[in-house]
Amino acid sequence: AKPVETPLAASTGPEDDSNPCRSFTWDDYLQNTGAIAADSDTFHHVEAAHASLCRPGMLFALPWKRDTYWPVRIATASGPLLGVQFVGAASSVAKEQHQHQQPVWYSVASKTGKSLDWCRQNPTLVKPPPEVRVGDSSDTADDAVLKSLLLGKGEGEGEDAPTEMLDGDALQPAERILEGGLLECCNCLMPYALWFVKVVSNRGGRLQLVWMDEQCSEPRPDREPFYLFFTSHRLHPLGFGASDGEQKSSLPYYYSPSLTESGRVSNESATSLSSSWQPALAGKFMRKHRAPPQHRFRLGHRMEAVHPVHRRTIQPASVVSVIDKHFFIVELDDLRPPSERQSVKRLCTAETCEIFAANTCASRSLPLTPPPGHSGHFTWAGYLASLPASSDGQAAQAPPDSYFQLPDEEFDFCLGEKLEMVSQEEPANTLVPATITRFIGRLMLLHLNHLPPLSPPILVDMGSTSLFHVGWAELNGHRMSVPFCYQQAAHHKRLLTNVHPPSWCSKIYVNSRCHVGPSLSKGSVDGLPKSLGPGDVCVLLEDLISRIVQAAYNPTKVLKDIERDPEEPRDSLAQRPMKAKFKGKSYSSIVQLCNNSMFLDEYLKQFCIRLKACPYFVSVFRLRTSCPETCQARLKKLLTVERLPRKTRPPRLLRPNASASNLPQLEQQPQHQAGGDDSYQGGADVDDDLASNHSSANGGAARVQTRGVRLPSYALLEKRKKRRNNNHNDDQQQQQQQQASASAGAAASATTTSSKKAKLAPPLISNPLHWSIDELLIYLKSNTDISDDVCELLVSEKVDGQAFLLLTLPTVVSGLGLSLSASAELCHCVWQLKKAFFQQFANS
Repeated sequence: AKPVETPLAASTGPEDDSNPCRSFTWDDYLQNTGAIAADSDTFHHVEAAHASLCRPGMLFALPWKRDTYWPVRIATASGPLLGVQFVGAASSVAKEQHQHQQPVWYSVASKTGKSLDWCRQNPTLVKPPPEVRVGDSSDTADDAVLKSLLLGKGEGEGEDAPTEMLDGDALQPAERILEGGLLECCNCLMPYALWFVKVVSNRGGRLQLVWMDEQCSEPRPDREPFYLFFTSHRLHPLGFGASDGEQKSSLPYYYSPSLTESGRVSNESATSLSSSWQPALAGKFMRKHRAPPQHRFRLGHRMEAVHPVHRRTIQPASVVSVIDKHFFIVELDDLRPPSERQSVKRLCTAETCEIFAANTCASRSLPLTPPPGHSGHFTWAGYLASLPASSDGQAAQAPPDSYFQLPDEEFDFCLGEKLEMVSQEEPANTLVPATITRFIGRLMLLHLNHLPPLSPPILVDMGSTSLFHVGWAELNGHRMSVPFCYQQAAHHKRLLTNVHPPSWCSKIYVNSRCHVGPSLSKGSVDGLPKSLGPGDVCVLLEDLISRIVQAAYNPTKVLKDIERDPEEPRDSLAQRPMKAKFKGKSYSSIVQLCNNSMFLDEYLKQFCIRLKACPYFVSVFRLRTSCPETCQARLKKLLTVERLPRKTRPPRLLRPNASASNLPQLEQQPQHQAGGDDSYQGGADVDDDLASNHSSANGGAARVQTRGVRLPSYALLEKRKKRRNNNHNDDQQQQQQQQASASAGAAASATTTSSKKAKLAPPLISNPLHWSIDELLIYLKSNTDISDDVCELLVSEKVDGQAFLLLTLPTVVSGLGLSLSASAELCHCVWQLKKAFFQQFANS
């Protein structure tokens, strides 16, 4: 997608000393935009690359005087420096002294340490130092301590330190990778086909690899180099295919120079070809991958899949090959003639996050791109019906959600965080800055900051090895694409077109057609001005943010979400006091505002992300067409409980009995309205189920179109309620047989009258699912006792018939700001309309 109303994106070359791109630093960028960087601990593959070989508790021997050694235990590790303590005390007094003993610092680069195996081979050179010699100091006691230590018992029990540490080599796996060495790599579509790759370069664990020829003598000229992180599931240590390891024994790996099953070679031949090469990394330093879980997919199954190349769209796909119970191949559907088709395949397992069940995009408010060659509106029901049957006569099928699994690995990413990533649209050794804008399961929507604004985001798995923390590129010598605002500043500086001061901006637009988030009132947002400016950046932002805060359902909560974080002061941002009022209570806080138009666009994105709104809701660009964040695909969720943030979602309110109720208005109503627990509590429970089903709906075809929600049967609920009432009445009649006949007759008459009232429902002329706002207003004023103020509130919030049916008591209380009694009266009207709807239109 091309940017709209965007200046020409240009950057000067590195030879220009005045180039603002050369002044880019992450600290300056984060300070001026109010953004935060993702924690480095969140990137598990980077943590594995920098994991030290030394762990507390490991044992080795150190000299405490000339040619005299004694074992020590590692107490702490800080890079190449190790804090160690002598071990081997024989008495409890010595153990107490040993626990409080100050560690001795040892440098790995000194290479003076010895392994415990060396101590066993040279026992005459092993003597304890004076500080651990207590009690009986005879040689017999020392010999007993030494024997217990070397046999791995008592105080000396622990893991031996690796010999690589004692030799003074690198302590991190990423630093131990040998350039010019060999590894074994799998084919991207044939998971069991192995062949040798040569490590051309190593930068922080990200390897540049090249395939070797059939004789394993030199790189293949017909294959271009490619990049993989050394923890990739495709990489294995040298000799992995010929070994009998636990993982290898369960999966049928084989060697093939052509990376196909037809080009197999024996393990002995492959081992002899690679015997003259050194391994790039020992197997004990590489990650051991578990076998993928078993899947249940069959040939021809249809699903939705992320495009594996540009990762910007989701398209229909099908299973074209089932390799075994662990792996299968998915290909994007293409309905064009065979001569115009383009095959796009990817290897998948049951835990692949880039494939989804049919209708997942519809239920998660994502746009689904129809397959090339498809005409007309795309629906899964029509698409599956139009596909030809398979060779065995079975129609095209879409597997259920249970077939798609998610890995157990957890991540701690947050919305708005910055990171670095490898983009397939850039050179392989260049990283780009990115911002997290949305989560979809284990997928993240990332906006690439080096691209012009309004560029579509990409979908990336949280566990992808192409993601890195802020500063990783500079630390490991990779090139870094600067954000677009720096490129734009360089363009203006070269053309001398920036005639305004940095604190001046042209306009700030409010794109009210975008998703406004769960905290803002859509009706109030529509009343905001479409643009502000030109003028000073801080003045415009202060005015705009004040208006947006007042447009929220709870202004004080929104102000707390955007207020200054005292733990992360940002001196580059301006500090402005703001105040918000809600239900008679005021709240004051300090908000940090951008004061440089160069960073204004990114600052507004961060502001929108804090509101959980579309990043382009408030922007320096006016959206004349569709939003790049696909706001047009978002489901219409007016006034449902899902509009509230998850952390502040109100709990389910308990419905009190009529005898103990604190609602006097409800006590005076008939039993079919609020007199018993069954009618009111049953309707509320169903509403909660509606909200739950709405968030996890599969989006399949249904007779009643209620935003993909499968509503429960109210007729069945009425039958159960009637059965409970009848049983209760029978018990009462048995207990009251000795009462007066007049009292019994009066009770029976009251029961009959109440039962008849419970069956009554207001007649409906048309289906309420299709009611407009005006039609709903006419119904409420003619058939209910709802006040005019509540009706006007519903009109201002643009509540139509479908949205009215989805209202729940927690939503009405928290979202509309009504009192509990007024909310209960409104929800009772919702229950009455639902009951009439299911009685008259459920089967239509």
